[in-house]
Amino acid sequence: MRLALLAVITGLVSFVASGEATPNDRATLRWIRSKPAIDSIVVQGNEHFSDGDIKSLIYSRTRNLWRRIRGDRRYRIQRETHNRDTLEVKYLYLSNGFLDVEVDETFEVLGKDSTAALVRIEINEGPRYRYGPVDVRGNVSSRLLHRCREIARRFKAEKPINMFALQHAVFDMKTHMANNGYPYAQIVWARDTAASPQQTPVVFVITPDSLVHFGAVAVEGAEQFPQSVARRELKIKPGAVYRRDDIIKSQRRLFESGYYSTISLKMSNDTDDRLNPDFVLRVRERKPKYLGFRTGAGQSEVRDLLWDVSAGFGQRNLFGSRRYELLADYSFSLGTDSRLITHRYRLRYTEPWFLGLRMPLTLTFEIQPRLKDPTNDFDKRSWLASASTRKAFGEKVLTALGIQYEFVKISGVPEDQVEWLKRSTDNTARRKLFAAFRRDSRDNLFIPRRGVVADLSVDYYGGFLGGDENFYKLEASWSRYEVVWPGWIMATRVRGSWSDAFGESAEVPLDEVIYLGGANTLRGFEENSLGRYTEDGALVGARYTLVFNQEFRWKTVQVFNEIPILNNLMRTLPLWQSIFMDIGNGFRRREEISWDAFAYSFGTGVQIVTPAGPVRIDYARRIRSRNFNSAERWHFTILYAF
Repeated sequence: MRLALLAVITGLVSFVASGEATPNDRATLRWIRSKPAIDSIVVQGNEHFSDGDIKSLIYSRTRNLWRRIRGDRRYRIQRETHNRDTLEVKYLYLSNGFLDVEVDETFEVLGKDSTAALVRIEINEGPRYRYGPVDVRGNVSSRLLHRCREIARRFKAEKPINMFALQHAVFDMKTHMANNGYPYAQIVWARDTAASPQQTPVVFVITPDSLVHFGAVAVEGAEQFPQSVARRELKIKPGAVYRRDDIIKSQRRLFESGYYSTISLKMSNDTDDRLNPDFVLRVRERKPKYLGFRTGAGQSEVRDLLWDVSAGFGQRNLFGSRRYELLADYSFSLGTDSRLITHRYRLRYTEPWFLGLRMPLTLTFEIQPRLKDPTNDFDKRSWLASASTRKAFGEKVLTALGIQYEFVKISGVPEDQVEWLKRSTDNTARRKLFAAFRRDSRDNLFIPRRGVVADLSVDYYGGFLGGDENFYKLEASWSRYEVVWPGWIMATRVRGSWSDAFGESAEVPLDEVIYLGGANTLRGFEENSLGRYTEDGALVGARYTLVFNQEFRWKTVQVFNEIPILNNLMRTLPLWQSIFMDIGNGFRRREEISWDAFAYSFGTGVQIVTPAGPVRIDYARRIRSRNFNSAERWHFTILYAF
């Protein structure tokens, strides 16, 4: 947003080419193009802001060893140095009431060898203007005018006038008008130049033009899929009041449908009625039938690092727009225990608009042949059938609901296990009702700097559904990301779970108990090694788990920038670092939960940020406590722990 605001003042200022104080001096131009190092920066004419305030904002930096090691290019004069310095200084002043500010930057040669430069920034601040009365005028309905006046109330009397905040208010008012049928509305702001700078009246003037309605929508490029597939995703309805949000939402829904690789939704050039404009939707369809193959590194709750391989065949236009897929998935664990830990085969059918609602229904049949369990010392095979649906609410909230029938066969349980484990060698039929909720407001999927993620899932087995097992699982997590220092990101997560058997069942099945430990829960511990043992060493699993993770992340020293072979590579794959602390454990009974029963660990990690996400190496050390000895462990995996 700030970059967009900075662009506004490019129309207010006539820039001089970088360093071209004397355009005819070719020697000076050649010197600037040689990118001399910046030895010093001088600021003159500033009274309200200190030299330090201005130097901290501008693009230019004086040279030192630290910036050279980091590969910071700003300590040399670049092609963009002049413009970026001037823009930053103007942004500072124009956003703090100095509406008549003038800024001039020049570069001067230092030293006989001409390898160093002095950057001189001269500022003429002018008077500082403060808000007086702020009003909105226009021949519009009271409802529309009321909302625009609410936007204008953000400007408080006697506060310094912020030109960019005023422009942003104009944008918000135009958006409001466009979402209520007035896309041609013109809005300008003006200040009373005759008034005192200490009490400057500001007025927004709205010229609404005429009310606009949507016309017809023509669909072009639909060949493999019926036009109705595209039309049902449109929020635009002929005759409805024009709303800009409806156009944006229509484009998003078309992409999310999965039928089109590119779309273009624009006003028709042939429309004759500007108050009832027609639209043209041009689509490029994806292939109806496809054969896919994917492979790559991944991670899960049971292993730090996996190598996943999947292949599939599918059709997107079955009976118009229904889909079916045949999929085969394999996961291999990497490390000391390298082996195949998952292989499954699925047939999946999707009804995209279930009961006429944008709520896809998916029917799945899946087979998992016999294989050693990823976390326990026994073999497991299963097949299942399920029906599920999901519903999005806005851009941040996603919900899911489904029912599943599963047949499980567990065999090969060791003879030395406790007696209650042996009963799991029988065939088991399970019936499950499951629901999930997720709210995600992160600004970035791989390296979030702001936002919150909240997850809640509930699995209910047996009970009124029938089946051989009666138990439930409840899992919840909450993560928050925020910038606490320039370049420093604080990530916090709280995670808990609760599972228990009821009715005729005495225990949660072996393959459904909850585990902790590893790169994604508590670092410093082996995967799934917490909350699983009784005092005599028997494997029993946990009914209750609680985990707290605190992590700080920052872009670290780019130590490879000075290595010629790796220089360009490391510019595209930046290096990050983190420090963290993990606390948590799993418990059989609620009365076992206490501070001295938790496991504690701390450590640091390095991440290389790739297009597929961060690849990380973490070093963690366990803290000695009542139940745990001090130890250390390395974790190598991809993506952040949360």
